[in-house]
Amino acid sequence: MNYKSLFRTAMLAGEIMAQSGAETYRVEDTMVRILKTSNCQAVEVYATTTGIVATLSDPSIESIAGVKRITNRSNNLSRINEVNQISRNICDGKTTAEDAYTQLISCTSSKIYSNRILALATIISMAGFAGLFGGSLLDGAVAAVNGIFIVIIARLAENRINNTFLVDTAKSFAIAFITMLSVQFIKDTHSGIIIIGSIMPLVPGIPITNAIRDTLQGDYNSGTARAVEAFVISLGIALGVGIGMGLFNLIERMLL
Repeated sequence: MNYKSLFRTAMLAGEIMAQSGAETYRVEDTMVRILKTSNCQAVEVYATTTGIVATLSDPSIESIAGVKRITNRSNNLSRINEVNQISRNICDGKTTAEDAYTQLISCTSSKIYSNRILALATIISMAGFAGLFGGSLLDGAVAAVNGIFIVIIARLAENRINNTFLVDTAKSFAIAFITMLSVQFIKDTHSGIIIIGSIMPLVPGIPITNAIRDTLQGDYNSGTARAVEAFVISLGIALGVGIGMGLFNLIERMLL
């Protein structure tokens, strides 16, 4: 068995899962299962939201150790499922470590949905949430317009701004300012419903859920880190909305 190839595959699997928003204990469990197929005496994996450390050792081989820094994180449940399936195939002996590594590389470059589909889903979801909170068709239409601007901001920030806090603040600012401006010209619209409906897709639901699950699993470091991450995202949203509404009110007073 090529132990180094197996170790490299396990590290890549853990990296993809961590970057895709998987719970910390799931990352560790997946890597341990892959590494244990080597039948080595000692397998150790320690994962956090920002890094992975793993070792593989046995009296018959030279010990292997690796560290991987996790810098980019998103929420991609489909990719997590793909990695889980690949790891099961390794454990069941259906695929080799080399083939699994190739499949993992392909997994990182593949896209389930195109950018157009994702943009359309964002716009529709914002309009839908506005209706869910009791808004009218006009409220939904304004929320959809907010969605268009959110998509534009996301595309401009992609590969240019590697700071989730700033991006979420900019998105929330645009939502609040555009909503307040639209309400002035479109009668029978409700700014509160539109803003709440528009920011719902930005709310960090998965980080909050993972923070609770990691904490209940006894991984307090990762649970606390994810809770802080969710708080920072929420703070960015609140700050952006507050600045947007405050700036609009300031401009309105100056014009009056």
